[in-house]
Amino acid sequence: MVSNSNTTLAKNTIFLSMRMIFVLFVSLYTSRVFLRVLGIEDFGINNVVCGFVTMFSFLNASLANGIQRYYNSEMSTSGKDGVTLVYNSALLIQGCIAIIVVALLEIFGIWYIKNGMVIPIERLDTAMWIYQFSIISSVFIIMQTPYSAAVMAYEKMNCYAIIGIIDVLLKLGLALFIPYTSGDHLLFYGAMMLCISMISFFLYVGYSKNKFPALRFKCSIQRKLLENMITFSGWNFFGTFACMIREQGLNMVLNLFFGPIVNAARGIAYQVSSALQGFVSNISVAAKPQMISAFVSGDSGRTIKLMYSMSKLSFFILYIMAVPVCLEIDYILYLWLGNFIPDHTADFVILVILINFMNNLNAPLSNVVYATGRMRNYEVTFSLINLLIIPVAYFVLKLGFPPEAAFLSYFFMTIFVQLGCLLVLRTIVDISLREYVFKMIVPLIVVSLFGLPLPFIVSHIMDIGFLRLCCVTLVSIVTSSLSFYFIGLDTKEKYIVQEVINKITRYFR
Repeated sequence: MVSNSNTTLAKNTIFLSMRMIFVLFVSLYTSRVFLRVLGIEDFGINNVVCGFVTMFSFLNASLANGIQRYYNSEMSTSGKDGVTLVYNSALLIQGCIAIIVVALLEIFGIWYIKNGMVIPIERLDTAMWIYQFSIISSVFIIMQTPYSAAVMAYEKMNCYAIIGIIDVLLKLGLALFIPYTSGDHLLFYGAMMLCISMISFFLYVGYSKNKFPALRFKCSIQRKLLENMITFSGWNFFGTFACMIREQGLNMVLNLFFGPIVNAARGIAYQVSSALQGFVSNISVAAKPQMISAFVSGDSGRTIKLMYSMSKLSFFILYIMAVPVCLEIDYILYLWLGNFIPDHTADFVILVILINFMNNLNAPLSNVVYATGRMRNYEVTFSLINLLIIPVAYFVLKLGFPPEAAFLSYFFMTIFVQLGCLLVLRTIVDISLREYVFKMIVPLIVVSLFGLPLPFIVSHIMDIGFLRLCCVTLVSIVTSSLSFYFIGLDTKEKYIVQEVINKITRYFR
C-alpha cells in the first residue's frame, strides 16, 4: 500500500514537474515581451495594482487549504457522501468570501490607489481599469477553489498540469499578439488577463463536474461540518494574512520609498523566484493529500516521514537550480530581458531565492499541522513573527539603506519564523528538535558546502556566455546530486530513490 502511494506520489511529481518546465520557459519569454511592450513604468504599475488585489485575496487562500483538507479527510472516513457535503459547504463559504473581497477592494482599494500609491497622474485612469479587471478576475479565482481543491484531493495532477499549460499558452498568445494592437497596451493586457482567468475557471468546473460525481449540488448543509471548516480556515487565516502582509506589504513599502521602477525590479525577481519555486511546490502539492490521508487513517509515522522527505527534496531541487541562477544572474537577465533590466533586479533575485530556502523548510511543517487540524498555536506564532517583517523593513529603509536591505531583513526574520514554528510543532506531534537538526539541518548544510565550490570555480575561470552557463549548470547538477545522495539521504530514502530509478529504467526498456 505504501509502495503504491509512493508510486502515485512520484508519478504526480513528474506530471507537475513537466508542467513547470513548460510553464517556466514560456513564462520567461512572455515576461520579456510584456516588459518590452508595456515599458518598465507600466509594468511596475500593473505589478503594484494587481498586487493590491492579491493582498485582499488572502481571505480565499485561507479557506482553500481547509477545503482540500476536508475533501481528503471525508474521503478517508465518509466516502462520496462526505465529499458532497464538503463541496456544498465550500460553495457557500466561497460565495460569501467573494462578496466580502469585492466589498473590501471597492471601498479601501480605490481610496488607496488615489491617495497612497505612487502612480503618474496621466496613468491613474488606466490603473483604475486594471484594478477593476483584477477584482473581477479574483472572483473567478475564488469560485474556482472548490473545483481545483477537488482536483488536488483526488490527486489528478495530470488535469492540473494540462490546465496550467493551457493557461500559459493563452498568455503566450497574448504576448505575441499585443505588440500589433493599437491604443493603450496596458489596458488591453488587463482585459485579456481577465479573459484567461475566466477560461481557467470554466476548465476546472467542466473537468470536475465530469470526473467527480460526488461534486453535486444539494440544498442541505451539515452545520457541524461547516463550523469545522470555518474554524480550521479561521486559524489558517492568520497565517495567510501574515503572508499577504509580508509579500504585498513589502511591495507597498518599496513603492512608498522608491516608486514603481523598484516595484518592476521586484516583480521580475519574483517571477524568477516563482519559476524556481514552482518545481519545489510540486513536491508539496503532490505529497499533501497523502500526508492528510495518512494522519486521518492513524498512520502519523508516515506523515512525519513525508515531512522529512519533502523538506530534503524541496531543498535539493531549489539548490541545484539556485546555484547556477545566482552565479550567472547578470547573463541570465540579459539573455532574458535584453537591455530592459530595472536597477536592483539581480540583487533582488539572489535575495528572494535565499528567502525561498527558509520558506521551503517551513512548508512541510505547515502540512503536518494541516493534517492534524490543530491550527491555533502554530498559526498565531507563524503570523506574529511574519507581521514583524514589514515594520522592520520600513525602519531599515527609513534609516536610508538601499532597497536590498528590506529583503535582507526579510531573510533574517524567516529564520525566527522557522524556530518558532518548530517549537510549537513539537507540542502538536511527536517530533524531536535534536532529531530535526541532526537528521535534516546539518546534512543540508553539509550538502550546500560540498555542492558550491566547483560551480563557483567554473563560473570564475570561464568567460561569460552561454557555454559558461551550461557548464555551471551541469557541474551544479552533478556535484549537488552526488553530495545530496551520499550525505543528505538516510538509508530508507536512498532505497526509495533506487526503486524510482529502477522503475523508470524498466519503463523505458
